[in-house]
Amino acid sequence: MKKIFLFILPVIILAGCSTEGDIKIINRTDHYLYFTIEGSDYILAGSPDTDPSKTITVDTGSQFLFWGDETTKVDMTLEGETFMMQWANNDGSPSGDYYTETTLNVPANEVLKIYCEPTHAGVKLVNNSEVDVIDFSYYTDDNDSLVALIDYPVLSGDSIWSRLKATTAYDSIIYSFVIEYQNGWFDSSYVDYNNLTVDEQLRIELE
Repeated sequence: MKKIFLFILPVIILAGCSTEGDIKIINRTDHYLYFTIEGSDYILAGSPDTDPSKTITVDTGSQFLFWGDETTKVDMTLEGETFMMQWANNDGSPSGDYYTETTLNVPANEVLKIYCEPTHAGVKLVNNSEVDVIDFSYYTDDNDSLVALIDYPVLSGDSIWSRLKATTAYDSIIYSFVIEYQNGWFDSSYVDYNNLTVDEQLRIELE
């Protein structure tokens, strides 16, 4: 019996055990976050009062008793209606360079927390009219060139959102919007919005 025991023990050690790690997305904006992890899409609502969160469990492979990979790489896309990931400078301050795709190093048997603080303002167009919207654009007080916000029509009953650069105490931006309907009618009545600060979203509902 002693010989059998000595043979089985090394096999158990070398086989290791499968492990998992958690990715916890914490939404500190007032608006929706959209993210994809391992091919699955998720939506996380925002809140002005709480910090909603969503935890995704991923496979982190086999971990051995004395050695093993400390983390597992997991691809993720993440953005929000008033949020984007951004690079940091060497001193840890935000760089202003934004991105939506990254690779996470997820530790086994631990929780990787990702806090999403708002970075932008935004606008949402809700088309409750009976006519499709074929163009939705904006211009600002210092640039009257139209900037398109959609690449395809907003059908009747649908909605779209877009992030906008937020106005600050040092950089005031006044936005105006132009809507073109499929029947050729233009609506340019949404003008002079100067209060779109970080995490503020203008909601335009068409009737």
